[in-house]
Amino acid sequence: MIDIEQIRRERTWKGISVQLLFNAPQILLLLYGLKCIATLHGEAVLTVGRAVRGSAHFVPVSGTVAAIAGWQYVGLGLFLYLSDGRPPGENRVWLWRLGRGLLRWGGLAGAMCCFVEADKLLNGRQWNLAGFPPWLLIKIAVFIAGMIASLFFLLAMFQREQVKRDLEDRGFKPLHIWWRPAAYWMCRFFWNYWWPTGFRVVYSDDEGFVHKAHCFVFRSFLRDWRWGNRRVRWLTDRVIGAHPPGQAILKSQNGVNS
Repeated sequence: MIDIEQIRRERTWKGISVQLLFNAPQILLLLYGLKCIATLHGEAVLTVGRAVRGSAHFVPVSGTVAAIAGWQYVGLGLFLYLSDGRPPGENRVWLWRLGRGLLRWGGLAGAMCCFVEADKLLNGRQWNLAGFPPWLLIKIAVFIAGMIASLFFLLAMFQREQVKRDLEDRGFKPLHIWWRPAAYWMCRFFWNYWWPTGFRVVYSDDEGFVHKAHCFVFRSFLRDWRWGNRRVRWLTDRVIGAHPPGQAILKSQNGVNS
């Protein structure tokens, strides 16, 4: 996503060029999709051959199929464009965050539906996967998705303990640690780190101030060859206030008694 804040801060042609070059594929997908919708002509990625074993190729299309293919490009471009950016600030309202999430994942779901619909209109076939009944396919998909989600959840809870350990080693107290699966601000780190897992953290420091932060846990085999090594990288850290007076007094009394 184009970082407007960084462009305003640097105000150089180099920074603007880097931002535009990095986001060029997503923008080109959006523009080409709008072109297909407006002119009803273009090329779509469709399967050639059998529905299951067929191969994907660019096929010239026109009319309704071109319009559907255009929406497919628009949805995919929106998903890729919104799958990048900095962690959201604390002043952003929940409605903005919800709208961005719906637009991002809705674009991906819409692109997949448009792909199936365009292929059905062009080739005149249904995607029934060699005649399997729909209820069986749904059960298999739910079972596989549930297994994968459970494994990811267990891994995230294991990574969460590293965040708590990192805070406690610095003398801080973790208050809330939320797992952020498939967060848009984590996508850029998948290319440089081994299996990063993002978290949103609320903690209190040794002076009683409450912080809200974003971080992710990763493994670094270059620095430590052991399989279980995990490190924490903090992305944002903002002070949002202090503990209530009663907690501050209790903390000071405990410090005197100790």
